[in-house]
Amino acid sequence: MKAFFISLLITAIGFFISSPVIAGDDIDRQITKLENRVAKKFSKTFCNSTGFGISEEGALKFSLGETAVEFSKKPLISQVNLENIKDQILNEVSDTCYYFELSKNDLGNLTLTPGS
Repeated sequence: MKAFFISLLITAIGFFISSPVIAGDDIDRQITKLENRVAKKFSKTFCNSTGFGISEEGALKFSLGETAVEFSKKPLISQVNLENIKDQILNEVSDTCYYFELSKNDLGNLTLTPGS
């Protein structure tokens, strides 16, 4: 019985003394996750739009608008790296709908922050 209480005490002390989680690492993970979600949303919208017969220009404008509306109010959106998102979008579009004619210049109007 005494050994049980000692092991319980050691376990409890271990929980209290354990190093705290660094919030910065968690925020970086959340930003990366948000960048991935933005790229996937844009790619899915673009691929669906071109699949329905909308022109590349129309699908691009529609996808840019839909993505901006959906993500503009997310708390961490101002901290994302747009260049990373553009690279991810190009990869996602080529992998998802096998569309290889989209370039980074086409994504120049990609904005995610309100009032941009």
